[in-house]
Amino acid sequence: MDDIPEGFVPATHGGAYARELGPFFSRRAADHTALGVRIVARHVNSQGGAHGGFVATLADLALVHAVAVAREKAGLPRAALATVSLSVDYLGRAPEGCWLEARCAVTRLGGSLAFVEGSLLADGAHVARASAVFAMKARG
Repeated sequence: MDDIPEGFVPATHGGAYARELGPFFSRRAADHTALGVRIVARHVNSQGGAHGGFVATLADLALVHAVAVAREKAGLPRAALATVSLSVDYLGRAPEGCWLEARCAVTRLGGSLAFVEGSLLADGAHVARASAVFAMKARG
């Protein structure tokens, strides 16, 4: 794991789907939560860049992770989180071998909905921006 940026630790969320696509790594900063992955051959399209579907998947995983962290920081119990809407704007290419990182911040944490935004960076260069709304339901 020498090629993982400092401060990132193995992510333990996301279930079987995320485990098959990863490994993913997370980092908590004062102003955002980040989720990153090293782009390898199974993530890329025929042009040698991360497939748009994979970029959207990383965005969804990272945005929902930011909501879970925000709930934890607010002292709220764990909740079932479901994507209500997800928007991804593609701004550039994430080539094979790059570190693709989604930096996300919750903009509003309500009683039943959470709003979150993020920037995706490939080796520090902006390649996408994303936003989402998540429904939150107490786990019973």
